[in-house]
Amino acid sequence: MKEVVKKVSLVEPIDVETIRVKRYPLFKDAYVIDLPLTEEPNYIWRIFFEQEVKSSLHLWERKIVIVGRTLKLITTPTRIREKIEWLKKVIEKTNSRIDEYNKALEEARKAEEAIKRVDEEAMKRIRDEIRWVTRR
Repeated sequence: MKEVVKKVSLVEPIDVETIRVKRYPLFKDAYVIDLPLTEEPNYIWRIFFEQEVKSSLHLWERKIVIVGRTLKLITTPTRIREKIEWLKKVIEKTNSRIDEYNKALEEARKAEEAIKRVDEEAMKRIRDEIRWVTRR
């Protein structure tokens, strides 16, 4: 059975003294900002996150890569506050989708258990009837 997916967030407050910022060698005027995450996201969270990023209209001037518990924002040095706020909204939407996913997972688990109970009751009735027939 599939397991519940954990939500992921940026570690708050963001400690500007400990996050790593370095120049990105492949693009002129681009930098990599390493933002720590509360959890290492699993593959389902990552898929939802990527979908949210791609559905956003704010794709210019930035690229996002997740490595372990670090979100790497590759961007130009302008409007950083706006970009981090945008990231927080994308993460919030992703976590909202995780809530929906987990709820659907729980509903499917309950439905599966109900079917299993019905099957067990039916098998018990079948066995009882076979016992009755074999006692004659």
